This record gives sequence, C-alpha cells and structure tokens, in this order.
Amino acid sequence: MKRLLNRLSSGGPVPFAWSGLTDPRYLEMIAGYAFDAVLLDMQHGFFDETSVQNGIATVAAKGKAPLVRIPVGRWDTASRVMDFGALGVIAPMINRAEDAEAFAKSMKYVPRGERSFGPSHAAATYGVSVPDYLDGIDGASLALAMIETREAVAAVDEILAVDGIDGVLIGPGDLSISIRQNRIPDAYGPDSIDAVKTIISAAKSAGKRATAFALTPEHANMLAGLGADMISIGIDETYLEKGVAAHLNELNFVS
Repeated sequence: MKRLLNRLSSGGPVPFAWSGLTDPRYLEMIAGYAFDAVLLDMQHGFFDETSVQNGIATVAAKGKAPLVRIPVGRWDTASRVMDFGALGVIAPMINRAEDAEAFAKSMKYVPRGERSFGPSHAAATYGVSVPDYLDGIDGASLALAMIETREAVAAVDEILAVDGIDGVLIGPGDLSISIRQNRIPDAYGPDSIDAVKTIISAAKSAGKRATAFALTPEHANMLAGLGADMISIGIDETYLEKGVAAHLNELNFVS
C-alpha cells in the first residue's frame, strides 16, 4: 500500500488514466501503461458499486493506485469506495466550504472525520494488517474536491482550508460552462484559463494538491507548466480512437 501511495506523491506531475469503462481486461491493459494511477468514474462513467469494487482490485493488482470519482453529493459512496480499497476519491461540484466539510468527514477516520469503521477489505487488498492500514490511510489517501463552477472558484481558499481536503481537481469543461454561461464547453479556453491559474495558485499556497483533468496531451503539458501536481491524460474515447486510427492509417487499402 505504501508503495502505491508513494506513486501519488512522486516528484513532478503524476500522470493518471481516466476510465468510465468497466471491463476488467480493458482496465488491466490501461493500468499496464505508464500511468501512476487509474481513475474509475462513477459520475459520468458506467461504474456501479460492484464494478468499481472489482475495478479497484484490478488496478491495485497491476501495481497502480486506484482513484474513484463519485456521483455528486454521495458522501456514503466516498466512504464505501474507500472500504473497497480506493486510495483517492474525487468529489464533483464542491462549490462551498460546507460541501468540502461533508466530503472530508466521509473520507477520514476520527478525530479528523467521521468515516465509519470497516477497513478489513481495503487492508486485505493491499496485504497489510488493519492497524497498519488505519495508521497510514488518512494521511496518505487523497480527498480531492472538484472545482468546476464560478462559485467554487470564489470559495476555493475556504474549500482548501477544510481539514481533510487534500487538494482540488480542476474540471475544465464545467468550469468553462459556468464562467461563459454557454452549455458548450471550451476547456482551458481564454475565458477560463485565468480561473485555472487562480485554482492552481491557491492550492500551492495552501500546501495542497493541484490536480486537473486533461483531454489532450497539449492541455496536459500546459497544466504541467502551470505547476499541476497530478494530471489525467485522456479518457477511454481518446485511447480507443487514437489506437484504432493509428492502425487504420497504416493500411494501404483503407481510404
């Protein structure tokens, strides 16, 4: 477990995969690439409680850190996926300090939070004793609050100040929608890039993680230049699209 947790705090930006597809063989393949972690998406992806439990085990068995994005406001699910063995949870639409407090309480054991006691499966997943799991998990796992609205940007300092919140994750699509008031996202476009810089700077000032979603390598490189600590690289659709396109482009008989 400590080795996997160390992947999330290694020097330089930590790359992680973003997946909403539940197939175990697919997850094995994604976890086999040079990602340090794999995020399993329950908000917009196809993971439910059963498939996310299996997905966490699959990712951990490949030596990568399993992260989970829960549905909006589902603090019970945050605690549950931690019991399944998640090493980090991303909570979407954290717009105010009160949201962050409820999320953090579900992620951390007393005295920092109110996570209900049920660590046996998570400890077994990593081959550690329950006492060793309890000693290490609160300080090393990640509770990441998604910042993706104008309201959240305005409250980012208060959100980061909440004990138990380990950092923020920039959701660029919804952030641009909120700022531009246009339902078509323009991730990291000119209307929202200043807010992105504000979020990263606030996290750095608070001594917490600045993490972000990047659909393209270009955005990932840009975020690395801005100082983001963890950056997702693409999603299932881009992995499959680029892989299929690369094969077809090398054929002489396909136009």
